[in-house]
Amino acid sequence: MAGACGREKGGPDRQGNAAAAGGERDTHLHTITGNSNGSLFMKNKLKDSITIKILFAMCICIVSFTLVSSLVISALLGSRLSERARQTNEQYLITIRNQLNGYIGELNTLGALCASNQNITQALGYHTLNNVSAKRMCLKAQEALDSYLSSSSLTLYATRLAIFNSDNICITASASRGHNISETEQLQEYAAACFQNGTGTPVYSWRSAIPNVSASALTSSTDKDSIILACLYPLSVSDGYYLYMEIKPELLKSPLAPYQNLQQIFITNEDRSIFYSSFTPSADFYGELSDLTDGITLQTGGRKYELSSCRIPEFGIYLCILSDKTLFAGDNLYILYLLGIILITTISAGLIITRIVSTRITKPIHVLTAHIRKISETDDFSYNPDIVTSSDEIGEIGHAVNHMALHIQELLTEMEKMFEQRKNIEISLLQSQINPHFLYNTLDSIRWMAVIQKSKNIELTTRALENLLRNVAKGVGDKITLQEELSLVQDYVHIQKVRYVEVFDIHYDIPEEFLSCKIIKFTLQPIVENAVFHGIEPTGEFGEIDIRARSDGEGLYLTIEDNGAGMTPEELQSLKESLKNSNKDSLSGIGVANVDARLKLNYGPQYGLLYDSMPGEFTRVTIHIPLERD
Repeated sequence: MAGACGREKGGPDRQGNAAAAGGERDTHLHTITGNSNGSLFMKNKLKDSITIKILFAMCICIVSFTLVSSLVISALLGSRLSERARQTNEQYLITIRNQLNGYIGELNTLGALCASNQNITQALGYHTLNNVSAKRMCLKAQEALDSYLSSSSLTLYATRLAIFNSDNICITASASRGHNISETEQLQEYAAACFQNGTGTPVYSWRSAIPNVSASALTSSTDKDSIILACLYPLSVSDGYYLYMEIKPELLKSPLAPYQNLQQIFITNEDRSIFYSSFTPSADFYGELSDLTDGITLQTGGRKYELSSCRIPEFGIYLCILSDKTLFAGDNLYILYLLGIILITTISAGLIITRIVSTRITKPIHVLTAHIRKISETDDFSYNPDIVTSSDEIGEIGHAVNHMALHIQELLTEMEKMFEQRKNIEISLLQSQINPHFLYNTLDSIRWMAVIQKSKNIELTTRALENLLRNVAKGVGDKITLQEELSLVQDYVHIQKVRYVEVFDIHYDIPEEFLSCKIIKFTLQPIVENAVFHGIEPTGEFGEIDIRARSDGEGLYLTIEDNGAGMTPEELQSLKESLKNSNKDSLSGIGVANVDARLKLNYGPQYGLLYDSMPGEFTRVTIHIPLERD
């Protein structure tokens, strides 16, 4: 009653505090309402400032991002284009070099054919043309020479093709002009000078072996076009047989023709003299050709170029291509123009979109703000559909505000019920504390009466029942040691043996090392209870229950086995289904299926109970839990 009186006194105090708090809140809301008109101008100004801030922030972000992106993209693309241009130039050089190497291969092939032709070698084997057979053999050699030249791609560029020996025998192709004794002697002297060291490799030279007549054989009138490529191929150095060929400079210009409008290409010889270029170099360009290393920078016409070169050692020339490295020129300038257009377009579109987005954001914010102000000023917690019209995050906030308002309304309604319910709950708690204590005291009195009367069985049974009831009252979710759990089982078995005299016996095979392992309280008792009621009692015969323990190092396996009625697989499955609900007739109110559920909830789905049974022989339940020592 004292507790009840205390609660009654506390109720008005809390109500008074609530009323005082409500009055203070009303005063505060009145203050806000009173100042609302004065702050209207500030609200409009705040609205404009938010929009301006959004526009200003977005404009800075767009301009900064676009400008930085444009510069980075320009630099990356410019570098990429320069690298691509350099790689393209290298591919051009490789293509041109391969084509020139193909011409060199044609020259070698032509020399090899002549060296292997029997008519040519026999004709060059004569020392004089005074007999008919020598002249006939020379004609055959000339026909073979004409055939080889006409089938070669060099026929378009050859101005002279002749084979000769050291005895004034000189045979020229029909396409070449005739020769005289003076020219043959010049060829012999040229060959003797080129092969005085005895080597047998072809010799290429940018001067004719017959200089006094070479210029007249050319069709061009410029000095550079008067340059001619002379090739001396040794058919047999030991016998003094040679092939001589003069080639027009178009042989070098024709591979460059497809690229002369695409790239800055020029050809220079060993002494850095340019005799072909696809552009007109400035006066200071020639002074920079002392070094033709790849990657050096050259200047001509006010622009910077990167050099890519390739040496043709057979011809003694350098093929060179220039890549424009000027920053604001060519593709780089085009990229800058394009990025500038993108920058202006992005800024314009960004400002327009930002204005639209800011309006769409601020409008529902104002509606939401007005509703929240209405709640704070009028205590109106009704649902407002206007604040949930948008489907974005602001709409979600509106849903949350409506839900909060309805929830506050429900809380205010439920608060009135809480004070009434609290009094009833406290009375129930006091009663629940009185009843168990009365029961424990009564059992203790009975136990002491049995002690006085020396009734040992009544004393032990009462003590076992008292221990079980105390543990049930403390709850079934705690973890205890296996030894304590077995003590509860022994108390339960003692009580059941009083009820079922000489019906069953229980045996324990528990190694001492497992007695300190942790287990959830009332895990074994429901299973032993189930073995007595459903396994042994239905048989009407004396039965035995064995409790064993083993471990695999990580898990603990506790087995409860009886030699009772047993079950078929169908009966076992039916029993599992029937035991899903709590067994209210058992001591602890916990069914076997609930033991399995508690183990799985505490340890995981891989743990729990395992069932095995055979009709008329046994029923075995294995408890699998982690090995957890105290």
